[in-house]
Amino acid sequence: MNEKKLLVVDDDVAYLNTIKKILIKMEYAAEVAASAKEALKILEQEKFPLIITDLDMPDIDGVELCKQIREIDSKSIVYALSGYITEYDTENLEESGFDGYLFKPAKIEVLKQAIEGAFDKIEP
Repeated sequence: MNEKKLLVVDDDVAYLNTIKKILIKMEYAAEVAASAKEALKILEQEKFPLIITDLDMPDIDGVELCKQIREIDSKSIVYALSGYITEYDTENLEESGFDGYLFKPAKIEVLKQAIEGAFDKIEP
């Protein structure tokens, strides 16, 4: 069985550390980045089949990060993570290259379903 590896990007370090602990308990190989710039450095070194990124970050926002991720690896599945997403935003997220979105704070069961759904698309 392949290792289920994912990268989570969020400038809220406390939230990021909590998510990482939850994902590790769920037996995912979770890597985290506290900024889009940090995420891009990690992505230069390593591929991740799934990336979950906050939309509202100070250095580079999630939409721009998604575009840059697509340039690095067009096969990665990218989910947006935000505390507030409108119907208008969901249409724009799809146009911006996101494969889906999660509300923050993500409920554990919803998070697990989204991640498993992504890995089901990746694995043959």
